[in-house]
Amino acid sequence: MNIRQLEIFTAVAETGSITKTAEQMYLSQPAISKTIRELETDIGVPLFDRIDNRLHLNSAGRAFRIRATRLLTEFHELASFGRTQTQALPLRVGTSMTIGQISLPAAVTRFRQLYPDTPLKIYSENVQRIKARLLDGDVDVAFLEGFESSQSFTATPISEYPLLAVGAPQLAPTNQLTKKELLTVPFLLREKGSTLRDHFDEQMHQMEIDIEPMLQSTSTAVLINAAKAGLGLTIIPAQFAEPYLTEGTLQRYELPGQEIRTINYAITLKGSAVSTVQQALVDCFMRQH
Repeated sequence: MNIRQLEIFTAVAETGSITKTAEQMYLSQPAISKTIRELETDIGVPLFDRIDNRLHLNSAGRAFRIRATRLLTEFHELASFGRTQTQALPLRVGTSMTIGQISLPAAVTRFRQLYPDTPLKIYSENVQRIKARLLDGDVDVAFLEGFESSQSFTATPISEYPLLAVGAPQLAPTNQLTKKELLTVPFLLREKGSTLRDHFDEQMHQMEIDIEPMLQSTSTAVLINAAKAGLGLTIIPAQFAEPYLTEGTLQRYELPGQEIRTINYAITLKGSAVSTVQQALVDCFMRQH
């Protein structure tokens, strides 16, 4: 017994006619008759009574039709699973804390407009923790800044922004800091391993300077508040700094060397398929920049 036999059987049961079924299914009448005979042989019981050149379901046929119809419905639902049901599966997302603050709210709002039936499960943690979740299969796609190439992941650039050194007004004599002044100004920095810290440390390394922060925190909010209070300079994305620069509670200070910038990426496990729903979320993050 196979699906094609069940489809032909239910069609004949509906029309009660080999001729009409053949016309509807674009098959020959002998092909329809042969399929019905083979099905009855396979299950070991006749399903139709032949009366006046018409087929009438007998009691076994009526019971069989109920179960065949149910099975065909489930089969066709499974056949369309990739087009319909995958949108109802949870999409598990990881973001770094910085991207979680900058891009996540607007991107998720846009995504929900496009896929209102797709549940989201989101983790916003430090970069190393999100990478571990990807490797463990806890998330399907991650959004991280400053990603280094890896044999385990596929990375797609989605945005780029500068990192600014900011502090309270008049923290230093001028807003153009020299290499010597870097050694005298207190710094308020993220923890080692974070992208903001790694980019800053790399810049200092190129100038052969080793900065030991006065304050180290995993919270950008803690660093900003400390900087506003005049405790030192902190390194934050331009988007974070702009409101405070506009209101005058923070001032930008130029560091020696090139401008520090970070590139943000959508990350997936190498070799894993990217679904239409995942790609839509990536596009929503791209639209925020």
